[in-house]
Amino acid sequence: MILSDFDLKTYIREGRLKIDPLYDDTIQQNGVDLHLADEIGLPRLDKGILDLAKHDPREWFRIERSENGITISPKTSALFTTIEVVEMPDDLMAICGLRSTIARLGFTSPTTYVDAGFKGQLTIEVYWSHDFPIRVYPGIRFLHVIFLKCLNKVEKPYRGVYQWQKGVRPPKPLVEEIEAFKRLI
Repeated sequence: MILSDFDLKTYIREGRLKIDPLYDDTIQQNGVDLHLADEIGLPRLDKGILDLAKHDPREWFRIERSENGITISPKTSALFTTIEVVEMPDDLMAICGLRSTIARLGFTSPTTYVDAGFKGQLTIEVYWSHDFPIRVYPGIRFLHVIFLKCLNKVEKPYRGVYQWQKGVRPPKPLVEEIEAFKRLI
C-alpha cells in the first residue's frame, strides 16, 4: 500500500514517521519532495581505476559545499544529499526517484530504496546527461520519495553503516564483502 498525503500527515502527526525540517512544500499527493542540501559529492577523475577488491571508494569522491550553487560538469554523476533528516518506522519502506522537473532538465538516477528503520539524511546518486554544465542550488526540491506500508513490522530494522548519516555519504568499501564471498565458495 502506497501512503497518500492523508496517510503521510497522519504518520507524521503521530510521530511514527519523522521528516525534519518539514517544509510547507514537502508533502505531495502520494509522497514527499525533499530538498537539496548545500553539498554534493563529485567524482575525482585523477585517481585512476577504482578496484573494489582493493580500494576504498570514498577516496574517489570530493565533497563540494556552497550556499551559492555548485556546477556539475557535462555527463557527470554526483551524490546529492537532502536537507531533511528522515526517520523511518519499522513498518514503512520508501522508494526514491527524481522529481519530474529535475528529470526533464536532464538528470537521471537509479532507483534507490530506504529501508524500514533507517534514520538520517538521504544520499542519492544522480547523473547529469547533457553536454553542457549545470549549476544547482541548495533548497531545490529534487527528490520524490514514495512510502510503502509493509504488511508487518520488519524483524530486522535497518542498522547499517549509513544509519544517522549526515551530509553526502560516499559508498562504503566492499573489500571485506568481496573477501567474505570468496571464503563462501
